[in-house]
Amino acid sequence: MRYDTLPVEFQSISHLVSQVVKRTATEWSGSCPQCGGSSHRNGEPSDRFRMWTVSKIGKPLGWCRKCSYTWFPDKGREPTAEEKEAWRLEQVRIESERKASAERALEILNSERIWERFHAENNALSYKLYEERGFTKEWIDYLQFGINPDYEVWTKANEEWVSYHSPALSIPIWTSGDVVNEVKLRVVSPRTQNDRYRAWYKTRTTSLYVPMHDVPIGNKVLVIEGEFKAAKVNAHIPTTDITVVGVQSKKPDTSVFDELSDCELIYLGLDPDAFDKVNNEDESAVEYCTRVLGRERVRIVQFPCKPDDGIVKYGLEPINYINTARKG
Repeated sequence: MRYDTLPVEFQSISHLVSQVVKRTATEWSGSCPQCGGSSHRNGEPSDRFRMWTVSKIGKPLGWCRKCSYTWFPDKGREPTAEEKEAWRLEQVRIESERKASAERALEILNSERIWERFHAENNALSYKLYEERGFTKEWIDYLQFGINPDYEVWTKANEEWVSYHSPALSIPIWTSGDVVNEVKLRVVSPRTQNDRYRAWYKTRTTSLYVPMHDVPIGNKVLVIEGEFKAAKVNAHIPTTDITVVGVQSKKPDTSVFDELSDCELIYLGLDPDAFDKVNNEDESAVEYCTRVLGRERVRIVQFPCKPDDGIVKYGLEPINYINTARKG
């Protein structure tokens, strides 16, 4: 996804804020300079830290919806305590409305069970695309993969919203306990890179993707980047001792790993580029996840390529790399 550049008013913290997106003429969003933040599970960039070039206090201002970190420019009038409190309460109200909207979306999702309808609409095209990814019909049925035959994709072109139609593969985001937290759509014929993934409902739920969704997470876990990859690797591990889980991004929010707090051994099998440091970051994605999960229980699996590509194209056996994992 292409990200925007922060305006000059925020240059002093531009090196601390990533995934910058321009929301309106005066509002921007990104990760938080204090508590970080990664992409949402549906692929949308972090909007944790909100920044206004023009605010009610008459100067640029930034505020984190999670940790409440507030940023002001070094120069200019410092807002009064009353102004800060009034503004904080307004942002809390907005965030409460966003949260309520996400909860309503999750309730509707599970009452409609839209993934079952999409699964029932599988056709020659969807089976062909899933088979190209290496999935058998048994796995397609178990994971309830499906298709939306005529999905309307809304995208921005020349500052205007336009739409076009394309089939889209549907991926229920299963979590432990046989629960679906979202339905992700993979647009078959996207016009831009940004159009590839969409969420059917914006539930904003942050959780692991667990292919074996009707089985409790065990003491040994393999962390894979992405839902399709996690499902593909899961189908090619000749053992039930290791639970495969998927994460949406290389550096997920720390809360994503809460479900793994009781696990004794965690194999970290991210893509090869997760070992690289980008944008002058202090640590790579592998180093970040190792630190968050705890070095003593992490074993780093280094695949020679993306594991799903390796399985389909080269006959890669994930267990061979798991068996040679090194301590974090």
